[in-house]
Amino acid sequence: MANSKYEYVKSFEVEDEVMFPNLIIIRIDGRDFSRFSQVHKFEKPNDETALNLMNSCASSVLEEYPDIVFAYGYSDE
Repeated sequence: MANSKYEYVKSFEVEDEVMFPNLIIIRIDGRDFSRFSQVHKFEKPNDETALNLMNSCASSVLEEYPDIVFAYGYSDE
């Protein structure tokens, strides 16, 4: 995002703590998953390799950030 027209978004960032029992929900969205699916020859509707990939990504997030208590993968493709 550096040196792009979206650099202004950084001005909205604040360093602040969220007090318990508040929850933070973050949605991480991929880009061009249809093309990714075609390149890797995923079978519709539920390719086992794709499902395992999403589950592995969710597990990696949980391992990297121990304060996160729940993660999952979802595709609307």
